[in-house]
Amino acid sequence: METITYSLLNEQKNSEIYYRDVRAFCDYVLLHAADSIMPIVDDYILYLRSYNLEEIREKEEYFLELLSFGVLWNVYSDKALSVKHAPFITLSKMAEWRKKHQKIKPAIDFVRGIFITKFLLPEKIGKNSQVKSQWKAKLELPTLEQVDHVCKWFEATGEFREQALRFIRWRAHWETKSRDDLFNIFSAIDEFTLWFEEKSEQMLGRYTANVENFLQNTYKKYLWREDRISCTRTRLEYHLNMVGAELMNRTFRSEYNETDSKVVLVPGCMRSRPADKCKAKKVKEGLICRGCSTECNVNKLRLMGKKPGEENFDVYIIPHASDLSLWSSKDGRPKRGVIASACVTTLVEGGWELKRYDIPAQCVLLDYCGCKKHWHNEGIQTALNVRELKRIVQQQNMN
Repeated sequence: METITYSLLNEQKNSEIYYRDVRAFCDYVLLHAADSIMPIVDDYILYLRSYNLEEIREKEEYFLELLSFGVLWNVYSDKALSVKHAPFITLSKMAEWRKKHQKIKPAIDFVRGIFITKFLLPEKIGKNSQVKSQWKAKLELPTLEQVDHVCKWFEATGEFREQALRFIRWRAHWETKSRDDLFNIFSAIDEFTLWFEEKSEQMLGRYTANVENFLQNTYKKYLWREDRISCTRTRLEYHLNMVGAELMNRTFRSEYNETDSKVVLVPGCMRSRPADKCKAKKVKEGLICRGCSTECNVNKLRLMGKKPGEENFDVYIIPHASDLSLWSSKDGRPKRGVIASACVTTLVEGGWELKRYDIPAQCVLLDYCGCKKHWHNEGIQTALNVRELKRIVQQQNMN
């Protein structure tokens, strides 16, 4: 199987070893965070509870928010802060329009691609660079105004809207801190981010070995395209999202286990036939497989979901950047548990969006990317780990 950017298979028949590795690495990350990052998380939870700002979530989810801030700030803050004037609000609204208006989505994407390249990604900053210490190297802290600006940039990209919403609340908490406190907080985040970069490459780097080669060979291909940021993520961001997917499954599992029915959402790239030859039935939520091909990975999942004697589930094919609010519970109806599958670069953002809509969710990463629209000229049929899916559907403890 051709590896475009990442592969969870790593020349194995399946991705079982990857799931073993990522679970072990998550345990290691949380252990290392106990003395450095978790006290910051505890203080933030106290702030949220004191002002009754939200129903308190699992500590690991707040930790993921903080780690995401450290990684994304180091990767993108130079780009974001170099942008002084841009149609931020318009770009943010267009990112929402493309989800709710699938018929005109190609036109919206065309315009967004031009705007993103022209306004959000100035060429003078250059290609995505390796993460580096942004604060200690410059002997200065990011100001809260800079955090505001970068969050506005994150939201405008359409790729980090959910993260931006969370970072803004952290920013409000940081406003209550003294300059000395902020120095200690940002220094701890910075040190942990650099540690995470080194250790994640050691532990997960075998699954992302082709990312840098892909970026070097295809960077110009994505100029003026709406998916430019999504498809040119750094290797570190892949590792962040791998860990993020595992942490989300852990923190969201108890609510998911309480649901009465399950649905599996998969991308169109899992089909064996191109879209114009696929016989799937179109419904409001997406497409329902009709079983037109025995070789289709979506059809195989559909049959697995109807297998007698096991917990059943329905399968829906949904386009990239779909309106996930469609899966929220309707009044008087029991909640459905959603298992979503997507590429490493997009799954965590989708998981947080499902969380915002109060949709109990779990996720299974695609073993590799391959869709024709974003990654490959001809398109490669993608797949997921069926054993991992079964473990989630059957609600087994995977820790």
